[in-house]
Amino acid sequence: MKPTLRWRLPEPPTIDTRSIAAAAGIPELAVRLLASRDLTTPEAIKAFLDPSPAGLRKPDALPDIDVATKRIVDAIEKHERILVYGDYDVDGVTGTALLVSVLQSLGADVLYYLPARETEGYGFSLRGVEFGRDNGVKLVVTNDCGSGDFASVRAARAAGIDVIVTDHHEFKDPAGGEPLPALALVNPKRPDSTYPFRELAGVGVAFKLAWSILSTMGRTRDELVALLDLVGLGTIADVVPLVEENRIIARLGLTAIRRSTRPGIRALLDVARVKDRLSSYAVGFMLAPRINAAGRVGRADKAVRLLLTDDPTEARAIAGELDEMNRARQAIEVRIFSQAMELVAARQLSVGRAIVVAGEDWHEGVIGIVASKLTEEFYRPCIVVSLKKDRGKGSGRSITGFNLHEALQHCAGHLLGYGGHRYAAGLTLERHRLPDFETALNEYAARLPDEIYQPSLQVDAVASLDDIDDELVATLDRFEPFGPDNKAPVLAALGLEVVGYPRKVGRDQNHLKLRLRSGTRVFDAIAWDRSSELLNITVGQKGHLDVCFTVDRNTYNGTTSTQLTIRDLCTSTAPD
Repeated sequence: MKPTLRWRLPEPPTIDTRSIAAAAGIPELAVRLLASRDLTTPEAIKAFLDPSPAGLRKPDALPDIDVATKRIVDAIEKHERILVYGDYDVDGVTGTALLVSVLQSLGADVLYYLPARETEGYGFSLRGVEFGRDNGVKLVVTNDCGSGDFASVRAARAAGIDVIVTDHHEFKDPAGGEPLPALALVNPKRPDSTYPFRELAGVGVAFKLAWSILSTMGRTRDELVALLDLVGLGTIADVVPLVEENRIIARLGLTAIRRSTRPGIRALLDVARVKDRLSSYAVGFMLAPRINAAGRVGRADKAVRLLLTDDPTEARAIAGELDEMNRARQAIEVRIFSQAMELVAARQLSVGRAIVVAGEDWHEGVIGIVASKLTEEFYRPCIVVSLKKDRGKGSGRSITGFNLHEALQHCAGHLLGYGGHRYAAGLTLERHRLPDFETALNEYAARLPDEIYQPSLQVDAVASLDDIDDELVATLDRFEPFGPDNKAPVLAALGLEVVGYPRKVGRDQNHLKLRLRSGTRVFDAIAWDRSSELLNITVGQKGHLDVCFTVDRNTYNGTTSTQLTIRDLCTSTAPD
């Protein structure tokens, strides 16, 4: 049996792990795991394991925050109508709900608007400007969009509407260098920003603006704390790096979601059947897809309504609708993914450095998910394009070491527009430019080092199963929440014995369940999608298996136990 990934084993620690463990009050293995995150002092370890609200920075250093705050307070006092314009994903939905709830609590005359994905696309749309003009809006506050929407901002200004942009996307200067004609542009990624943390989610920026407004109006700290469920939900769901402020927001947010009294969040937890320990996984893969489904196969404003309603009956009804939308989204996704896989095989696209596939009238609400699945399948940056008439709209996902936003900048001459991050981006282009774009993207990809495209698994520490005790598991719980730049620690254990009866499990019998022993400890283990290895497993042979795994909790019939989730395995000897 051979490994499916290249294992990258860690260098031996150069610090005194035993004394640091004693000073920090944690197991020595946990210190080795933290050292792989460059946390090597008791002080740094404590700050990581017990992130404090005191680590949240005041909003003062965000660009234009004072201008934005003053204009919003002025609008509230003058009873001017305010429109909160948000993106249609979880980040935008939670940011919109956060700003609307704060403004409503301050007595503002406030509306909200989220664009239709298929007819308006991403960003501050001209239709949104029309909605504002038709409804007597005097001030628009965007969330999670707007930094590059020059035409719409100009149209709003021409209609006598001030625009405050709050966003977190990469900043893109227009041709000719003309600045965005917004009254304020609150974005930590602005070139002139002095804010010390660039990676806030869109809802994180909205939270900072709400903080500034509430502080200016002399409101209590409790009103800010009450927003942590929304800001935590959006931050975790938007797959931003869960380090520094985002880690604090996410940790506080998990607690706030668990304790939330919002009928919408309670109904969402119920319909998603989240009953066990709430984790970043549950937020990202159980709650977020249902909120996202509103914007993917319907209108995202329904999800905002879910988070704003005070009526439990209405919340349960909307949560049920979102659950049905999510099922519909899953069916559409399966069909398009199958078609995309056929195209990859027919054109032998997986041999290239980047994959671009396009289909007629593919549902724009799922092409990003399909791109993510292709990236996982082939370990290549992937762009999935939906073609309609003479245009195409694409969504892309990327791999570690390949900055997708920079790649699209390189290909900008073939595109009508683009935007996004290192790992996720969107684009529009003319149909006839698709082949040239594909060539340009692969040319850019070919310039990067070969190792970027080699699937690998970074091991945080080599350990014995004897090291995995209740104290270690409790300490690993404090590593949460997991996400980008803070992955669940991966351990390698060498020379394990398989005991008991290994077997295939799962609806399609495609997973491998086994028990592993090393020294005096025996653990249940699960290897997803590796049931084909059953014939290669020998029971009772010492030193038979080397495995890479994460330590997880498994709850079955009300009983929770420690389980090893195998990331990769091989016989006899760990690879170099």
